[in-house]
Order: sequence, then structure tokens, then C-alpha cells
Amino acid sequence: MIDTIDELILRHLTRDGRATHRELGQAAGLSPNAAGARLARLVERGIVTGVHAVVDHARLGRPLEVTMDVWLEHRPNDTSFIDLVGSDDRIVDAIHITGPVDYRLQVRVASPEDLEDLLAIMRRDAGVKQTDSRIVMGRLATSLPA
Repeated sequence: MIDTIDELILRHLTRDGRATHRELGQAAGLSPNAAGARLARLVERGIVTGVHAVVDHARLGRPLEVTMDVWLEHRPNDTSFIDLVGSDDRIVDAIHITGPVDYRLQVRVASPEDLEDLLAIMRRDAGVKQTDSRIVMGRLATSLPA
């Protein structure tokens, strides 16, 4: 599907979405024009679907990162949890997963009290039956926004 050169371009692009064609070419051993053409083909094929900003949440006043498993009450036709995820900017990522857990969230909050506030809203207004939260101590490496 993709070759080693495309993999090098993708790896560099996931680390720096603003990389120039010159920088991508240096990472993959290509000229800037060749790197740009490779990137254009990756976009055309739908492999690269966008470039996203990496936000420093701590500078925005939300230094505490929390991974949270969520179990819902499963009320028919209830969209309150989905509505909350879309409207509360403390929730930076939500994935629907298999197994006993319904969702796994990445949350950024200002403090433990801010986390308690979010949990209270989730239980009161969003059909959340149970949560299991863990504070993120650090990251080794990632291609996803922190």
C-alpha cells in the first residue's frame, strides 16, 4: 500500500504537521518537489486526511491530563453523553471501545476540583453510571495531540 519512503514522510509529518516539502524531502532522502508530489499522492489516496494543531493545554490553564473509562446507563434514544462530549472542551478525545467499558476519554482539567466538577456533570446530566479515572504521569512518544 505504501513504501518505505512514504512511511518516512508520514512519520515526519505526524511529528511536525507544518513541515515543509524541503524538510519532508530531507527526512526521506528526496528533493522538495519529489516529497511534495509524494505527499500530494498520500492526500489523494486518503491516507493523509488532514493536519492538526498540537495544543499545549497546560498553557491554556488545564495542566492535568486524565484518561477516563466510562460506563453509561444505556437509556434508549439518549444522546446526552454524546452531546456533552461535543460541548465540553475539557474532553479532548472520546473513543467508543469494545469490552465492558463503553467509552475511553482523554480529559484536560485545571485541577482535581475541576475533574470532580466534570464527573458530577457527567453523572447528573449525561447518563454516566460509572467512571474510572487515571492521571497521566507522562508520555514516552505519541503522534496524537497531547
